[in-house]
Amino acid sequence: MTDNPFTGHTAVVTGAASGIGAALANELAARGMSLVLADIDQVGVRRVAAALGTDQVRALGVGVDVSDPDSVAALADIAYTEFGSVELLCNNAGVLLFGSVSESSLGDWRWLSSVNVEGTLNCLHTFLPRMRRATGWRHVMNTSSTHAFLPDTANSALYSATKHAVLALTLGLRGELAADGIGVTLLCPGQAATRILDSQRNRPQTFGRRASEPFGTGPIPMAIEPRAVAHAAVEGILRDSPLVFALPEETRENFRAQVEQMWQLADNALGDSAETPITIGG
Repeated sequence: MTDNPFTGHTAVVTGAASGIGAALANELAARGMSLVLADIDQVGVRRVAAALGTDQVRALGVGVDVSDPDSVAALADIAYTEFGSVELLCNNAGVLLFGSVSESSLGDWRWLSSVNVEGTLNCLHTFLPRMRRATGWRHVMNTSSTHAFLPDTANSALYSATKHAVLALTLGLRGELAADGIGVTLLCPGQAATRILDSQRNRPQTFGRRASEPFGTGPIPMAIEPRAVAHAAVEGILRDSPLVFALPEETRENFRAQVEQMWQLADNALGDSAETPITIGG
């Protein structure tokens, strides 16, 4: 692989109207990659694309609802018609809300899942067949979260569950696509300075009433900048890293301790099982 496989190739980035998606678009454009940017906020994503397009780098913004397979299929048709190929697929679109499991509505879960999990699957099922038929450098990056590794998901269990799902999908996919020469990376941001607390601004009415927003809808305090997340993500793609964490430096040790707590839960349970043999048939 060359030092810069991006030049002259095309990336599709979902959730690209703002935040990490827009920062990924900037980082990839700076490395010579043409872009198909997708977001449910079609005005915002077209604005980002217009700001990035140059004589050397084409950037196209497309209004897309990743939870709708037909909308994703239309995105793929546009990408291949306009650019001929897609070498990098960044499944970055995601939404967040807080609330307990018992008090959250089924609509809350269905909305989170439709974007975070089904949206990722819709893009994979639509783009991968064409990417697998191609040759040369190709890569997939899925955005999960540090929440996929937390032992205590109070007030964020539904969101964390969707990010656990993306973790499992991505690790499985990495093994599946190795034979095709397609790299797969999981991006796990921590607190990032995005509008994710205001995710419900784009929540369709079909999922019912809006959930309460106990932490407001403003910027996340003590957060890493999206451009730093994007830089870490792209460097991870270059290394073909299976997993990339991007979080504020001052929170890294606390997160490491939380991950250790998660594994301690499993270690304790394995120890309990060893001390209590299971007898089959009474």
